[in-house]
Amino acid sequence: MLLALSSQIRDIDIYSGTTLGIPLFDLMERSGRAVEHVLREHIPEGSRVVILAGSGNNGGDGYALASMICKDYDCIVFDIFSRGQSTEEGKRFISLYLDAGGVIRNFSFTPMELSEIKEADCIVDAVFGTGFVGEMPEGLGDLIAAVNSSTGAYKIAIDVPLGVNADDGSISPAYACSVSVTVALSFIKPGLVSYPARSFVGKIVYDDLGLPLDKLVAAFSFRYRLIDEPLAASLLPRREENGSKGSFGKLLMVTGSEKYRGAAHLAMEAALRGGVGAVSYCGCDLLCSELSQKFPEAIYHEAALRDLQARVSELETYHSAVLVGSGSSVSRELSDTVRALLTGDGAPIILDADAINAIAEDRELLECLRASKRKVVLTPHPLEFARLSGTDVASVQSDRIRKSLAFAAEYGCTLVLKGAGTIVTDGEVVYINSTGSSALSKAGSGDVLAGFLSSLVASGMDPLEASALAVFYHGLAADVLKDELSVYGVTPSDLPRTIARCLSSQR
Repeated sequence: MLLALSSQIRDIDIYSGTTLGIPLFDLMERSGRAVEHVLREHIPEGSRVVILAGSGNNGGDGYALASMICKDYDCIVFDIFSRGQSTEEGKRFISLYLDAGGVIRNFSFTPMELSEIKEADCIVDAVFGTGFVGEMPEGLGDLIAAVNSSTGAYKIAIDVPLGVNADDGSISPAYACSVSVTVALSFIKPGLVSYPARSFVGKIVYDDLGLPLDKLVAAFSFRYRLIDEPLAASLLPRREENGSKGSFGKLLMVTGSEKYRGAAHLAMEAALRGGVGAVSYCGCDLLCSELSQKFPEAIYHEAALRDLQARVSELETYHSAVLVGSGSSVSRELSDTVRALLTGDGAPIILDADAINAIAEDRELLECLRASKRKVVLTPHPLEFARLSGTDVASVQSDRIRKSLAFAAEYGCTLVLKGAGTIVTDGEVVYINSTGSSALSKAGSGDVLAGFLSSLVASGMDPLEASALAVFYHGLAADVLKDELSVYGVTPSDLPRTIARCLSSQR
């Protein structure tokens, strides 16, 4: 699904009027109808409805809603900034609402008004929508607190909840309104499906307002996408019946260590079930022995740690992708191997876990990454990304999209920032994942993702699209398993077979 930035929404509103013949008044009316449908579905007639209206287009949508419901509900509109409406279209809806007997009161942040909001049956947030950026205006923190402390109200945000940045999912220092449902209009915004905002938006109900998607796609460049089932199905390569193992690529895996042997097992099974034609493993003799007993399908190359760089350099020439780092333990030998790969020519490389930590510990490797001629995929979790980018986890998590974009653009790589709402970006296009849960919050889940992702890249997929596809099915497998085992009971070992079953359902 395509996602639209707030600046695009403004341009689309103008384009709708000038080119599509849909004036702003009609868009506001359609927006009001979309919210009205949700409200009537959940709130019985005669209930107390409080609409919080700003002075921009979002407020205009609120007044449109008010004009449609005021005869059936005990409705009041609070003019939050005491400015009425800045647009002629919004002013027309104010007139329609007042002509129908509606009540508008300028909001003065008194305890009585805040109490009136808390006691409503339904609260509708029409304050900013996509218009909120940066600092919250003075006093609105008390309004947000009143909305959030209302335990009995059904809360609806029109387009974007108050305090949420529509583009990056960050929230204001004064917090944000936590709502029951957000009615996303014309397009879903990236911030709505990204954390931390995703915790505040409730259920997302999407209404395209009847806009012609084909014409909008032709007129605008959409760089943000939600990875949902239709998108994932479109990315999944067709597997030709007359293909051979050579048709589907060869993956070289440099994973695991004597301390973290399980990582190699998990990544190996995920790679084998991901569709690649052949898998070669390079590692210590202990792991080669273990893995060969469990996975006889792979080819094994024993390599003592001291010989790792030379052995990998020799082997990787014959492979279509290389995975390095899952459970490898940081060492000088691993760092040298990563350096040799980054500075050489060849197939795409996927750097996971300790390969990422090795780069974080040796800043010269960051310059190797920047200058690399290869396609490189990095798959950090938030702590690894914080180390890599020289910041802290809190900073990463508060601004996941922007930091991912900036890093991928600067270093010319594909970045997979794992976590709830995993971000996949090459610095231009941004994919935001819609699947997964805390069932994945267990050591080893990332090793499965790395193996599966690497298998897709080795089979010939573009690294960015392979990464998007991998995180979707990795998360979907966890979602399927949690229904059977709960978020507590799913283990990373359960994932590879379930990923394969999920892929089978798309055939």
